[in-house]
Amino acid sequence: MRKLALWGVSALFAMGFAGAAMADDMAGAYGNTVVVTNAKGESYKLWIKDDGTFSGESAKGEKFTGKWALKENNTKYCSTADLPAEAPKDTPAPKETCSEFKGPHKAGDKWEQNDAEGQPITVEIKAGM
Repeated sequence: MRKLALWGVSALFAMGFAGAAMADDMAGAYGNTVVVTNAKGESYKLWIKDDGTFSGESAKGEKFTGKWALKENNTKYCSTADLPAEAPKDTPAPKETCSEFKGPHKAGDKWEQNDAEGQPITVEIKAGM
């Protein structure tokens, strides 16, 4: 389950988002729903916040949260999923994953790319939450 959530999150961040402000390449995601669909047709929903956090829902309805940051002159999108509250006590914390950042994009945009593991995905930013 956690691997799927991490995959969905890292896959999302292989692409970029556009906004009104040139200084914030992620602004196109704020207040919108980002849908990532893998080659199997499974879709993940993500909600990106301007405070460096995100929440999401896997294709199976599993909820997850985490933190994100653009790095290396906005060429890399790095994310770290939060450890679920129900995880066993000795579960190691999720590791940061970084993907190429290809942006910017805005609500209404839909494009294809590869996820962090090189697998094809389709990404769409839908207006609203």
